[in-house]
Amino acid sequence: MVRPLLAPMAEGATENRYGELPERVRYRLRAMSAATDNVGLFFGEDIFVAFGAIIFMHNFMLESGGIQTEPLHIALWGIPTAIFAFLIHAFRLYRMDKRLSAELAQLNQAALQAKGDAQ
Repeated sequence: MVRPLLAPMAEGATENRYGELPERVRYRLRAMSAATDNVGLFFGEDIFVAFGAIIFMHNFMLESGGIQTEPLHIALWGIPTAIFAFLIHAFRLYRMDKRLSAELAQLNQAALQAKGDAQ
């Protein structure tokens, strides 16, 4: 859903910062864009009260176990998990940014050195 927007934006931002990207870096950016979309959708939807899964859990607990609960309470209990998922994924993105920065800086330096040797 969001990945078709997210991946080109991530690739464009990386190209603006580092120049032409190798294909393996593009694929890594696309994979992390898809992962970001999945984390956001999965954990973001679980804290939205009107989302079908929350209503489904509410009805399932009521019908199968007779457990009285409100959809808002189910959503509120999902917030700590969503926060930790966000923090973990933010760390993954930070780590990927540092790795890409080092890798692409090294590639750019090698390209400049090869260009200098050719002249």
